[in-house]
Amino acid sequence: MNMLRKQGSSAVFLAVILSALISITLILVFAGRSQVRISIADGALNLASVSLLSEYDYYVQQDYGLFLINGTDSHLSSAVRDYTGLAAKASASRFCVVDTEPMHKQILDYMKSTGAASIVTDALSKENGTGGKSGTGGSMPDRTLRHGPTITGLPSRSVPDTDIITTARKLGENLTNPDAIFRTGTSKFIMSEYILQKFNCAETVRAADHFFSSEVEYIICGELSDVKNRRQTDLALEAVRTGLNITHIYSDPEKVSAIATAAETITPGPGALVTQLAIAAAWAAAESINDVKLLHKGYKVPIVKTPASWAIDLDSILEGYSGEDGCIRPQVNLGRTYDDYLRILLYAKDENIKTARVLDLIQINMRKNHDAYFLIPECATGISIDADINGRKLSYDRIY
Repeated sequence: MNMLRKQGSSAVFLAVILSALISITLILVFAGRSQVRISIADGALNLASVSLLSEYDYYVQQDYGLFLINGTDSHLSSAVRDYTGLAAKASASRFCVVDTEPMHKQILDYMKSTGAASIVTDALSKENGTGGKSGTGGSMPDRTLRHGPTITGLPSRSVPDTDIITTARKLGENLTNPDAIFRTGTSKFIMSEYILQKFNCAETVRAADHFFSSEVEYIICGELSDVKNRRQTDLALEAVRTGLNITHIYSDPEKVSAIATAAETITPGPGALVTQLAIAAAWAAAESINDVKLLHKGYKVPIVKTPASWAIDLDSILEGYSGEDGCIRPQVNLGRTYDDYLRILLYAKDENIKTARVLDLIQINMRKNHDAYFLIPECATGISIDADINGRKLSYDRIY
């Protein structure tokens, strides 16, 4: 009897142990199964996120080297479900192009990756060089943007800006280190180089299928008319040159003496000092107008002038002489080109407004050439994916 009791107790004990082992085994099997499913889902969702990013806008990438994805949250979510078979949600709203910083970074990365930022001749950084002008010549018709939906959706509409004439005047009066503007490798220089390579300006046609003929001038001034943008840019260049020309006048003893003599002749006595200031201002302004005319005719204008690169003498100011073809040529043709002076104005602009107006032009040109309903605010620089797998939340953020 005792033996049977002992055997019965052993059987019960073994049954309990076996049940526990079976339970542990089942738990491990189900846990492993769950983990495997999560792992498979994780791989599928990762692949789906990369696949979604591959659906970037082809024309934006080809024409401007930038990556943008366009699609509603419902469209993106449907695509993820098709890719994975999982009940996942995708959204691009968190990465919508309302902040210019991601696009600014993309532009800099694009220029660095293609080596375009380093393709600058030694002459670009020298005052007596051949300048940085390149590209296709030709001409385009002047246009004015009047299409309401396109104008309303321009990214730059929400970005604050400052008056370019005021900015240019201050720059001309305080430009103590012009070489900094042309220092390659800086983010400002790279951004300006991208703009000059991708967009038309008054003297260079980069792409004949673009809407504006003066796109760089648009980035500088923000007017919706080619004519207005060129006029505002010329006034800004004249403002820069006026400040620099006044500095040169007062650094040249011969010019200071000529001004004093003329002032004494016009208003002898105590009033001569006021007359000297007026003559100097008028002389500098006339020289600056002439400088801009020279730039448009393909001549160069140095940032810091010498007597040899100064074009207008005081007699021409007093007698009203305007020279041949409306401008007076100096003794030497050294200095900076029109493109270089655009770099100076671009240097003075805030990076946010420059980036926003680059996006403006992309939107305008895309609507003209490829997609009549294209809007930058509906595009994004990345996506987010969320899924619930076996009670575990999986989230992914992917950006270009």
